[in-house]
Amino acid sequence: MSEPLIAKSEFDGIEQVVHLSAGGETPMLRSHQNAIRQFTIDKSRGERARALQDDVLQATRKQCAELFAVPVDSISLLGSASEGINIVAYGIEWKAGDNVIIADVEFGSGVFPWLLLQERGVEVRVVRHKHWQIDINDIADQIDDRTRVVLISHVSMFTGQRVSLSALSALVRSSNAKLVLDATHAAGVVNVDAGLADVVVSSCYKWLLGVHGTAIFYWNKERFPELKTPFLGWNSVSSAGGWQQPTSMTLRDDALRFIPGNPSFISVYILHNALATLAAVGMQRVENHALELTRVLWQGIDSMKRWELMTPEHSDARAGNVCIMTDRVDEVARALRQRNVLVWGTYAGDERLRISCHVYNDRDDINTCLDALGNV
Repeated sequence: MSEPLIAKSEFDGIEQVVHLSAGGETPMLRSHQNAIRQFTIDKSRGERARALQDDVLQATRKQCAELFAVPVDSISLLGSASEGINIVAYGIEWKAGDNVIIADVEFGSGVFPWLLLQERGVEVRVVRHKHWQIDINDIADQIDDRTRVVLISHVSMFTGQRVSLSALSALVRSSNAKLVLDATHAAGVVNVDAGLADVVVSSCYKWLLGVHGTAIFYWNKERFPELKTPFLGWNSVSSAGGWQQPTSMTLRDDALRFIPGNPSFISVYILHNALATLAAVGMQRVENHALELTRVLWQGIDSMKRWELMTPEHSDARAGNVCIMTDRVDEVARALRQRNVLVWGTYAGDERLRISCHVYNDRDDINTCLDALGNV
C-alpha cells in the first residue's frame, strides 16, 4: 500500500475526505499557522520588520532556486503566474510580423496576454492537440524565423500531459524563439529543470502547498538578457538619486527588478514553510509517489471501459493529474462529493474531470475514488 508522504492529520480539513483536488487547490498545512503567526510578530517590530520580512523573502528565493536548480539571482516572487506571463508579453520589443506559439489546451492566462499584441501585428499561432496530446513535432511545424515566444505548460492543467522539457528546449533553442514554461502543474509534484527554459512561471497555491498572492518567476538572464521590465517601482532599482536627483536610478541586475513594490509577505512566509515541508520529504520521493498513485488510478479507470481518458499512460508523459472527458462532469463530481471524494470539474465550459494525487494521498484514496467512479 502507498502510504501518504505527509499524514492527512498535518493538514486542515481532509482527515474525513478523499482530497483529489490538488490541481485546483491543495489543503492548508496546519504548520502554516506558525508561519502566519511569525509574520504577524515580525510585522509588529517597527522599522526592523522590513529587514525580517526581507530575510524570509531571500530565504524563500533560495528555496525556489534549489527547487528549480537555478541561480538564486534568477528568481523573483510575483503576485501570480499570470503576472509573469504578462511581463514577458510586454517586456519584448515586438515588430509587426512576429509570432507567438501556444497550444489549444493551454490555460487562459497563457493565451490571453498575447491576443492584445495582435493590434501591433503580432500573430498568435495555435498548435492543435491530437487525441488530447500536444506533439512537439507540431510545435516545430509552426516555428519560423519570426517566432519570438513558444509558451507551453510543462504539465497541462486540462489534459494532464507532461511534455518532455529536454526535447522542447532543444527544439526552441534551435530557433530564434524563447521558451516560456508554465510549471504550475509540475512544480511541487515532479522535478522541473527550469534552466532548460528562458522564463518559468508557477503558481504556488496548488502542488507547492502555498496560497494565493505569490508565484515563482524564473528569468534566464544569460539566454534572455533583452527582456525588459514593463513597469518600475522603488524595488526595481539598486540605487536612486533621492530628492537631489529624483530622475536618477540604476536598475537591479537580478530578477527582483520585476517586482516594482513589496511582495505579499504573508504569502511568502507561508510558501517558505511549504517549500521546507516538501524539501524534508524530497522531491524525487514526491514525484515517485504521485506517479505510482496516478498509475493505479489511470489503469483502474481504463479497466472500466466507460471513460475517455485524456492523460497519457506512460509515466514520463504524466504527473499528478489524471483527466477524463465526460459530458456529465457536474453529475459525476457531485456523485463523488456525496461519497466525500473531492475532484475538480469543468474549466471554461469544457466538460473535463480532473483527479489529482499528491503527498497526502494513499492507495485507499485511489480505491475509494475508483469505486465511486464505477458506481456513477
